[in-house]
Amino acid sequence: MQGLTTYAAAAQQPSLLQTLIPFVLIIVVFYLLFWRPQQKRRQQELQMQNTLGPGTEVLTKAGIYGTVVEIHDSDVVLEISPGTRIRIVKAGIGDVITPQEPSDDTPVEDRPDFPGNGGPDDSDNPKP
Repeated sequence: MQGLTTYAAAAQQPSLLQTLIPFVLIIVVFYLLFWRPQQKRRQQELQMQNTLGPGTEVLTKAGIYGTVVEIHDSDVVLEISPGTRIRIVKAGIGDVITPQEPSDDTPVEDRPDFPGNGGPDDSDNPKP
């Protein structure tokens, strides 16, 4: 009788493999859904940051548009407006901006639709 009770108790206990399968499945799902895509995004970001050159227009992660002026080992100098330069870490560059269409070389201040130049919406500020 003693042998039957130990056999019945052993038959009801799950094996080590049955216990580990749910944990292994959870780890595989986390790898496929979270870690792998994050590694790919990070690799693309590093490649983009390493291909920066002077004259490249970029958008920082803080939302500032600028043009690369100088590149150092771990930081970049951006010109965000004529005469205004900032130095940021390369990891702060979020995206490279590609020009969508050729723009004319007329400065914004000289365009007829700029306020203060006597445009149609500027009747209270006529052009001098």
